[in-house]
Amino acid sequence: MKYVVSIFLLLTVLSCGFCFYRNYQKINLGEMVNPMGIGGESREGEYTKYDFDSLKKRGGIVGDIKIGEKLKLIDQKRGETCLKSDKISKIQCQLDKKFITKEMSFISNGKTVSGMINYFDDGQKHPVIVMIRGFADNEGYYIGSGSWKPADQFAQNGYVTVSLDFLGFGDSDSESRDILEARFEKVDTVLDLIESIKKLDFVDPEKIGIWAHSNGGQIALSVLEISGGNYPTSLWAPMTNPFPQSVLDTAGNDENGQKVKNKISNFEKEYDSRRYAFENYYGWIKAPVQIHQGTGDVWCDVDWQKKVIEGIKSFNKEANLFVYNGDDHNLKNNWDVVISRDLGFYNDALLKK
Repeated sequence: MKYVVSIFLLLTVLSCGFCFYRNYQKINLGEMVNPMGIGGESREGEYTKYDFDSLKKRGGIVGDIKIGEKLKLIDQKRGETCLKSDKISKIQCQLDKKFITKEMSFISNGKTVSGMINYFDDGQKHPVIVMIRGFADNEGYYIGSGSWKPADQFAQNGYVTVSLDFLGFGDSDSESRDILEARFEKVDTVLDLIESIKKLDFVDPEKIGIWAHSNGGQIALSVLEISGGNYPTSLWAPMTNPFPQSVLDTAGNDENGQKVKNKISNFEKEYDSRRYAFENYYGWIKAPVQIHQGTGDVWCDVDWQKKVIEGIKSFNKEANLFVYNGDDHNLKNNWDVVISRDLGFYNDALLKK
């Protein structure tokens, strides 16, 4: 009898050990996160619709893209850039401009989101690159801020580009007053945009890429994972410090910063934060990714990018990191080099399909 009991106990231990190992694998290798695992039970709540599993079920929702007036301010900015003696890039002033630059807008979750579009009126279907900017202040913001310069170069080489303003910027409707929802809703905004641009007459729906800078990087990676789309993606100095640490590290120590920290603390009491963080879902990526990072960047760290690349490669996916010694958050010293590498990357991944 005691042998039967011993065998039973041994099998129980082995079974528990196997379950623990599988949950550990899921947590660390990017499979769907076990809601009953570390972090407590996942419960229904106001943020549940934004976790990665829920967004994957939702997918992108198609809406009509409206193209508005020409953006004369962008033409003005182009001229101002080329008059400066300390130009960021020589190639920025060598445009043989055959594309049209206009304001655009679409509907996501019942709200209007504005942006900038570069396109061609030549009766052909072109590949498209979705441009996701980083952090921006409301003061002094204009449609196309943060992405129009690289967008120009991509358009110059035959790509339609769509630059998002996001809610609360440009001519968009207001963003959520809840700081977490304002962050989370950006992902489904991009998911909806991608599905919507596939319907444009001048876009090849099979040839879509993503470009992102700074905070836009974590949005882009989230979109790649949730959509499962083959959207070749280039990230410039992406904010890849894991969530929610990325929010806490930039919250500050003033009264507003403390409110942010309290919000995160309360969030983690009710929700499993891993469900909202791209670093847990690398296994869902199906597109090549490349990252550009300067060592002189005071906002983003080379080590963060190495971890992202390693995480993606652990699933035998294509990922590359380019490091620029001493360069800043905007890669100012190597701008021409970075753009050239991106064009080669997109041409290989999209034009040779």
